[in-house]
Amino acid sequence: MSMRLNGEDVASGVRDAFKDELKKGPAKRHELGKHFLGVSTGTLGLFAALLKFSVASPSLDYLTVSCFAALLLATLIALYMSLPVVVEISGDLDVYDKYNEVMLSVTRLSSVWTLVWIFGFVIGVVKLFQ
Repeated sequence: MSMRLNGEDVASGVRDAFKDELKKGPAKRHELGKHFLGVSTGTLGLFAALLKFSVASPSLDYLTVSCFAALLLATLIALYMSLPVVVEISGDLDVYDKYNEVMLSVTRLSSVWTLVWIFGFVIGVVKLFQ
Protein backbone atom coordinates (compact mmCIF):
# COMPACT_ATOMS: atom_id res chain seq x y z
CA MET A 1 0.00 0.00 0.00
CA SER A 2 1.41 3.38 -0.92
CA MET A 3 0.28 6.86 -0.18
CA ARG A 4 0.77 9.65 -2.62
CA LEU A 5 0.70 13.18 -1.35
CA ASN A 6 -0.75 15.98 -3.38
CA GLY A 7 -0.06 19.69 -3.05
CA GLU A 8 -2.92 20.29 -0.62
CA ASP A 9 -1.64 17.61 1.77
CA VAL A 10 1.85 19.10 1.84
CA ALA A 11 0.51 22.64 2.25
CA SER A 12 -1.74 21.49 5.10
CA GLY A 13 1.19 19.83 6.87
CA VAL A 14 3.41 22.89 6.50
CA ARG A 15 0.59 25.14 7.71
CA ASP A 16 0.00 22.94 10.79
CA ALA A 17 3.72 22.90 11.60
CA PHE A 18 3.88 26.68 11.27
CA LYS A 19 0.85 27.15 13.56
CA ASP A 20 2.41 24.82 16.12
CA GLU A 21 5.67 26.79 16.01
CA LEU A 22 3.76 30.06 16.49
CA LYS A 23 2.06 28.63 19.58
CA LYS A 24 5.22 27.20 21.16
CA GLY A 25 7.66 30.00 20.23
CA PRO A 26 7.17 32.23 23.32
CA ALA A 27 7.46 29.20 25.60
CA LYS A 28 11.04 28.67 24.38
CA ARG A 29 12.11 31.97 25.98
CA HIS A 30 10.53 30.90 29.27
CA GLU A 31 12.20 27.46 29.26
CA LEU A 32 15.58 28.86 28.25
CA GLY A 33 15.29 31.51 30.97
CA LYS A 34 14.64 28.85 33.61
CA HIS A 35 17.71 26.93 32.46
CA PHE A 36 19.89 30.06 32.47
CA LEU A 37 18.58 30.96 35.93
CA GLY A 38 19.69 27.60 37.29
CA VAL A 39 23.12 27.89 35.68
CA SER A 40 23.60 31.48 36.89
CA THR A 41 22.61 30.86 40.50
CA GLY A 42 24.58 27.63 40.61
CA THR A 43 27.71 29.34 39.33
CA LEU A 44 27.23 32.22 41.74
CA GLY A 45 26.89 29.82 44.68
CA LEU A 46 29.85 27.73 43.52
CA PHE A 47 32.16 30.72 43.30
CA ALA A 48 30.92 32.09 46.63
CA ALA A 49 31.81 28.80 48.32
CA LEU A 50 35.10 28.30 46.47
CA LEU A 51 36.31 31.85 47.04
CA LYS A 52 35.42 31.63 50.72
CA PHE A 53 37.14 28.32 51.45
CA SER A 54 40.00 28.18 48.95
CA VAL A 55 41.61 31.53 49.76
CA ALA A 56 43.54 31.94 53.01
CA SER A 57 41.82 35.22 53.87
CA PRO A 58 38.77 36.05 51.77
CA SER A 59 38.60 39.66 50.67
CA LEU A 60 36.41 41.82 48.46
CA ASP A 61 38.87 43.07 45.88
CA TYR A 62 37.95 44.25 42.40
CA LEU A 63 38.13 40.73 40.89
CA THR A 64 35.73 39.27 43.44
CA VAL A 65 33.31 42.16 43.15
CA SER A 66 33.36 42.10 39.34
CA CYS A 67 32.86 38.31 39.31
CA PHE A 68 29.85 38.50 41.61
CA ALA A 69 28.44 41.55 39.81
CA ALA A 70 28.65 39.83 36.42
CA LEU A 71 27.09 36.62 37.72
CA LEU A 72 24.37 38.58 39.49
CA LEU A 73 23.65 40.45 36.25
CA ALA A 74 23.48 37.11 34.41
CA THR A 75 21.02 35.89 37.05
CA LEU A 76 18.84 38.98 36.60
CA ILE A 77 18.85 38.55 32.80
CA ALA A 78 17.85 34.90 33.23
CA LEU A 79 15.11 35.89 35.67
CA TYR A 80 13.76 38.37 33.12
CA MET A 81 13.86 35.70 30.42
CA SER A 82 11.99 33.22 32.60
CA LEU A 83 8.98 35.52 32.88
CA PRO A 84 6.25 34.31 30.52
CA VAL A 85 5.56 36.40 27.44
CA VAL A 86 2.04 37.80 27.42
CA VAL A 87 0.62 38.67 24.01
CA GLU A 88 -2.61 40.60 23.64
CA ILE A 89 -4.44 39.37 20.58
CA SER A 90 -6.43 41.93 18.67
CA GLY A 91 -7.71 42.25 15.14
CA ASP A 92 -4.70 44.19 13.88
CA LEU A 93 -2.03 41.88 15.39
CA ASP A 94 0.26 40.25 12.86
CA VAL A 95 1.11 36.95 14.53
CA TYR A 96 4.17 36.34 12.37
CA ASP A 97 5.64 39.75 13.25
CA LYS A 98 5.01 39.14 16.96
CA TYR A 99 6.67 35.72 16.69
CA ASN A 100 9.72 37.28 15.01
CA GLU A 101 9.86 39.96 17.74
CA VAL A 102 9.80 37.34 20.52
CA MET A 103 12.42 35.16 18.81
CA LEU A 104 14.68 38.17 18.22
CA SER A 105 14.47 39.06 21.91
CA VAL A 106 15.34 35.44 22.81
CA THR A 107 18.39 35.59 20.56
CA ARG A 108 19.58 38.93 21.92
CA LEU A 109 18.99 38.09 25.59
CA SER A 110 20.67 34.70 25.19
CA SER A 111 23.71 36.33 23.61
CA VAL A 112 23.97 38.98 26.32
CA TRP A 113 23.49 36.37 29.06
CA THR A 114 26.20 34.15 27.56
CA LEU A 115 28.72 36.99 27.33
CA VAL A 116 28.03 38.23 30.85
CA TRP A 117 28.15 34.72 32.31
CA ILE A 118 31.43 33.88 30.55
CA PHE A 119 32.92 37.16 31.79
CA GLY A 120 31.89 36.39 35.38
CA PHE A 121 33.09 32.79 35.13
CA VAL A 122 36.50 33.73 33.71
CA ILE A 123 37.00 36.46 36.33
CA GLY A 124 36.07 33.95 39.05
CA VAL A 125 38.56 31.38 37.76
CA VAL A 126 41.28 34.06 37.54
CA LYS A 127 40.56 35.04 41.14
CA LEU A 128 40.72 31.41 42.31
CA PHE A 129 44.12 30.79 40.73
CA GLN A 130 45.62 34.18 41.54
